[in-house]
Amino acid sequence: METKENKALIRKQYLSILLAWAAYVSAYFGRYSYSANIALIEQSYGGAAHTNAEAGLVMTFFAITYGAGQLVHGLLCRRYSRRYAVSAALTVSAAVNLLIFIGVPFGSVKYLWMLNAACQSVLWPLIMQIISENVGERLMRKAVLAMSTTTSFGTLFIYSMSAGLAENNYLFTFLISSVILVTAAVVWLIFYRPGDFLKPTDREKERDTDRPAFDRSALLLPIIVLAFLSIVTNFCKDGLQTWVPVILKKMHGMKDEHSILLTLILPLFGIFGASAAVMANKKIKSIIALVLLFSGFTALFNTAVILFKDNLIVTLICFGFLELFLHGSASAIVSIFPLAMREKMSSGVLAGILNGCAYLGSGISSYTLGKIADVTGGWDSVFFTLLGAACSMLLFGGVCEIIIRKREKRRAG
Repeated sequence: METKENKALIRKQYLSILLAWAAYVSAYFGRYSYSANIALIEQSYGGAAHTNAEAGLVMTFFAITYGAGQLVHGLLCRRYSRRYAVSAALTVSAAVNLLIFIGVPFGSVKYLWMLNAACQSVLWPLIMQIISENVGERLMRKAVLAMSTTTSFGTLFIYSMSAGLAENNYLFTFLISSVILVTAAVVWLIFYRPGDFLKPTDREKERDTDRPAFDRSALLLPIIVLAFLSIVTNFCKDGLQTWVPVILKKMHGMKDEHSILLTLILPLFGIFGASAAVMANKKIKSIIALVLLFSGFTALFNTAVILFKDNLIVTLICFGFLELFLHGSASAIVSIFPLAMREKMSSGVLAGILNGCAYLGSGISSYTLGKIADVTGGWDSVFFTLLGAACSMLLFGGVCEIIIRKREKRRAG
């Protein structure tokens, strides 16, 4: 029977999970407000953004800055004030979105988005560190599942809002996003409370003296492999998310609001992808093997897109399943793995490294896929590029997984 103290502790953990989830979901309003409206931005800025590559360059600037920031903040986040750092990051992102709403020259948008990235890059490693400190083993799987859905829910909300505003004035997306971000910053500032689940008790300290020290070098190869898989996974996932509205508009002649609305299929399937990753991890303990499984399905559905791209229904279904498996892979890499390793290595450091690599892949994709479409004059070559990326994950990851398992057998023997 649970005591009042235990019930209060559980409520405190649930509150930490809810606050972390809400803060990170709100960040997507400030992060994807540009990409959700990229087709409209190309039109409204006219000659200043007259190619897909130039419009995509803004997200490339964001992603590269964000990725680099993740690496820095991942190493330093344990020293940050949990309460003030999260609130400050959300507030600056709100200010950037407000400036876009007010109206700035297109040439300055990419620099504002770099500032946005520099501030938002603190969020994921710090929130993962907070989850590792504030949530016990009993609720950790729920925390992993909740945080794995943030990308899907955040993307779903911002794209839904953008679709609703596209026909009137898409700039209101940036205004509303800034309001949501400020609200989230204030809520975090008021309700955040620190936890101490990573502080060992005296009894645990005594047990630890009897155990052999964990060899952290054993994590080096898995981290390198997962870093590569993170780059390629997000090259595919975020490239698809960024350009699907344009693809649907140009390949199937859709109106802007309809192409944005249909793109909502992607984050909806992404929610199932996060759940699938958590459920599959119960049976497949190796995160690399789990990502390889999802990569195989990614290659399969990408092939279906190539074969049936002229059929809108089939294409949308395939896009949905691509998001499911790609988001499942991303969740396994940047959520499940860092929190599973929290007693062996800082979850914030791992999350910073792996999510930083994720945004390196995202940054490469936004510009590269747009450039490929510009050069070839169509989107067929983009789908072949995505297929090649999925196959590279299977090849590289498969070889490395075999090497890792052989090393583990030698250590066990």
